[in-house]
Amino acid sequence: MAKIIFLGTASSIPTKNRDNTSFLFIHKDNFFLVDCPGSITQKLLKADINYKKLKNIIITHQHPDHIYGIISLIHTQCYFNDRLNIFSNIDVIKIIKKLVVMFKLNKKDYPKINYINVFNKKIFYNKGNLKILAIKNKHIKNSFGLKFIFGKKSVFFTSDTSFSKKLLDSVGKVDYIISDCTASSIFFKKYPSLYKMHTDSNTLANYMKDKKDTKLIPIHFLLLDSTELKRIKNELKILNKNLIIPKDFQNIYIN
Repeated sequence: MAKIIFLGTASSIPTKNRDNTSFLFIHKDNFFLVDCPGSITQKLLKADINYKKLKNIIITHQHPDHIYGIISLIHTQCYFNDRLNIFSNIDVIKIIKKLVVMFKLNKKDYPKINYINVFNKKIFYNKGNLKILAIKNKHIKNSFGLKFIFGKKSVFFTSDTSFSKKLLDSVGKVDYIISDCTASSIFFKKYPSLYKMHTDSNTLANYMKDKKDTKLIPIHFLLLDSTELKRIKNELKILNKNLIIPKDFQNIYIN
């Protein structure tokens, strides 16, 4: 069994009820924080997770809303944690290394950081019946999605990406797809530059409607007006029972 705790479900612009997208993936004794926006320590506390001992962080790309909380988290682990594994691309790794030195978080009382380039191996994590793969997407240079494989189950997280049938087809059959679903097609038509980097709910629904054995979890919502979430839900409703629209701090169990 695996558990996903959504710490945030919004895009780069949060709302009163939704913060920047990040989540915890938990499988047995394996805890992974996926992306690290602000106030992450408080969010982990709210989720009843011991932030002091969190060992594994995956950052999917180098945009601020996915990385800006990492320095604060390292700072709060002073004296508490001896080791931290950061999995990402070379661009993110370079940024974090510079920030760690800048803020003097490389002293002996802070966790020793082990940086892992996710593209050095096809399966960058393979322990305890859990495999994790990084799959390049269509967002920015070296950005990537994640495929989690555990037992007979699998989950694919697209991270931020423009819609790509090739990308989604390439991961094969999975039980859940956690996908960029930034806004409705109406909003995208109003701001067409979004198509280059993100996915709209109508396009996503049309792709997923024939995937009877796969549940969709849309995420990364850009809700700049009070009716946008309703429009997103309306475009996705065709998926019926294969749709889960998460809220912040919602838990999803995968058996």
